[in-house]
Amino acid sequence: MRRFIFFAIAFLGLFVAYKTKASMPVTSFIIEPENFKEDIYSQPTSKFIISSSEDEFSLPETPNQKIIGQSQKEKRKEIILQTGKFLLEDNSSKEKYLKNTPFLNLDSKEISLAAKKFEKSKDPIKDISFFVYEHISDKKEGIPLIPALSILKGKAGDCTEHAVLTIALLRANKIPARAVMGVILSQEFLGKKNIFVYHMWAEAFIKGKWIIVDSTRPWSINYNRYIAFAYHNLTTESPLEYLNGISYITNVKIKIID
Repeated sequence: MRRFIFFAIAFLGLFVAYKTKASMPVTSFIIEPENFKEDIYSQPTSKFIISSSEDEFSLPETPNQKIIGQSQKEKRKEIILQTGKFLLEDNSSKEKYLKNTPFLNLDSKEISLAAKKFEKSKDPIKDISFFVYEHISDKKEGIPLIPALSILKGKAGDCTEHAVLTIALLRANKIPARAVMGVILSQEFLGKKNIFVYHMWAEAFIKGKWIIVDSTRPWSINYNRYIAFAYHNLTTESPLEYLNGISYITNVKIKIID
């Protein structure tokens, strides 16, 4: 029953945000970590205990996080997580990360023309990331998930819009890319300091490995500050794995242990 309640709350929140274009949708989710220490901002790797009262609570292993332990304590499931820059072996097909989706608009003339600018780039991932950061000049929150073409034309959005447009331009340049949702440790957000906040970013596959591509901060990506909860397939607005991730975020505690 608890699982159903969290799922319903997450879905209702997304539905209301979509209909009203509320100024603070899921981006308002804030988690204050326990045992915070300032030196985490300079660490190459960090360790956390992520706990939830949900029995089915799980986290994915990604290029920047790996699970090093799990346990059940006092009716809460705990996952010990290490974050940093890791090279995870991935020999699976990347074909699905090159496909078009209703939110990527790879068949549109405008997206194709924008992507063409990076055909001869020596570092297309970096150049695309900086382009998206500069192109989305109206940095505002509360926009529901919208297609890449609308983002390209509207030049407005938050982390979600940055991630979607980035992935569209990467895939249009034959670079496998995917969307990740989770939280990022922020030095300040909405007047609060040193907190985890909801975030979406991209991952790109290049030279045999996945790397983080965050066009909201292309000049500085600290792998240890990202905690991924789920991947988003960008096929529908709210796929099940995304809603599960949202429900987890509303129910977790994060303790810094290293």
